[in-house]
Amino acid sequence: MAKTSTKRRSILIASIIVVVLVVSSIGAVFYLLTYDNVTLSGQAGVNSAVVIAPTIRTIEFQDTQTGTMTTFHFNFAPKSYNGYGNYSVTLKNGHAYNVYISFSYMGGGTIEKEFITTFTVNLVAGQSAITKNFAYPNLP
Repeated sequence: MAKTSTKRRSILIASIIVVVLVVSSIGAVFYLLTYDNVTLSGQAGVNSAVVIAPTIRTIEFQDTQTGTMTTFHFNFAPKSYNGYGNYSVTLKNGHAYNVYISFSYMGGGTIEKEFITTFTVNLVAGQSAITKNFAYPNLP
C-alpha cells in the first residue's frame, strides 16, 4: 500500500511540474510576441500653404527591416478639406520605418503619396506608447 501511495504522489508531482512548465512556456511565448509592440499615435497632415485644399488620405509606415507596411486610413466627409487628422498604429520597438503620407487636393481626384522621413521607434523602459506628429513637407 505504501508503494502505491508514493507512486501516486510522484505522478501527481510530475503532472503538476508539467502543467507549470506548459503554462510558463505559453506565457513566455505570448510575452516575446507582444512585449516589443508600441502604440504610435499623433497628428499627420499636409501643409495647406504648400498644397491648395489638401485632404489627407493615409499615413503609412514601411518597416525598413521586414518591408511590412502598416497603414492608417483617415475618414473625412466627402468633398471636405482636412489637411490634418489623428492616427494610431501598432509598430515594433527598435525598428526603423519609412513614413509616407497620401493626400488629395482641389476636388480629390488625384491622390499623391509623399515620403516624409525615416522614423525609428525607440521606446523608453516603462512606456508602451509614443506620440509623434508628421507633416508634408517635412520641415526642419
